[in-house]
Amino acid sequence: MNKEIRELFPERNVTLTLYTIDNSPEFLTDVKRPAVIICPGGGYSFLSDREGEPIALRYLAAGFHAAVLRYGIKEYAPAPGPLKDIAAAVAYLKSLSVEQNIDSENIFVCGFSAGAHVAAQLGVFWDNNELLPEYKDNTEAVRPAGMILGYPVLDLHSSNSHLDIGIQPGADPAAVQFDQKHPKMPLDKMFIMDENEGRYFIDFEASMNAYIFDGEYTPEEEDFYSLQNQVTASTAPAFIWHNGDDGLIYPTNSLLFANALQRNGVPYELHIFNGGGHGVSLADHLTANDINQYCLHSSVWMDQSIKWINERSKFKENILSSL
Repeated sequence: MNKEIRELFPERNVTLTLYTIDNSPEFLTDVKRPAVIICPGGGYSFLSDREGEPIALRYLAAGFHAAVLRYGIKEYAPAPGPLKDIAAAVAYLKSLSVEQNIDSENIFVCGFSAGAHVAAQLGVFWDNNELLPEYKDNTEAVRPAGMILGYPVLDLHSSNSHLDIGIQPGADPAAVQFDQKHPKMPLDKMFIMDENEGRYFIDFEASMNAYIFDGEYTPEEEDFYSLQNQVTASTAPAFIWHNGDDGLIYPTNSLLFANALQRNGVPYELHIFNGGGHGVSLADHLTANDINQYCLHSSVWMDQSIKWINERSKFKENILSSL
């Protein structure tokens, strides 16, 4: 295995960490392998390490090349910045097709939570010349073969708007420490007073969306980046999974998106697992940092997604036919 970090947009702290399989004579040489670009989640305010390298190594073990995209967050999060980041990542991997034995026709984008919103943006907007004018003469350079979306943010109206982070009665919202606070979003739009309990709750939906729009936003902007509204017949195929008890990013996100794919004749696979919460990554002991992230019933998603990539890319089939 080779691991190296490539800078895509250093002025925005955007990097791509490549994990590639050696062209060893111990294996079939010069095999073109699918690649998976992984976008960690973090509500556009940070990037989760649990949703980066551990995922890449599992795909690497399946025989695919992998890459982790550290796309623009915080002040670099406003749209369409992250969309341009992942488009550049796909174009870059396609340019390495010969050098790294990458199957340029089978580059998949994978994301978790807000990272899935980044991945899915490319899935729906890869041929949008207004958002990606730099590729208008060669849209195929950024077209993904498919999307793997884990507990995705897709509908910007379907996240928790009454999140309990333990704020005590009498607390001043200005003094509350909360990672998702956006400096340009008014406090009264991020903190909701519950009159029954006499204390503040967080409107996580408004807080996260503020990063996409760099502060306050209009209903029209929110609707535009609710990606179920942007699905067309040219949208990339999707593998989608969600935990049914996700109380932060509701399963409605996945259901609405899958419904839009169905209406437009786009192939998809959808898994809604019983129970389980948000941010579980591999959902096993390797990535759990508390008991709520250990959900063995949904940990099968990884093997299922590998099977899905093999079926769509015909990678396993091509290997067997070469023996």
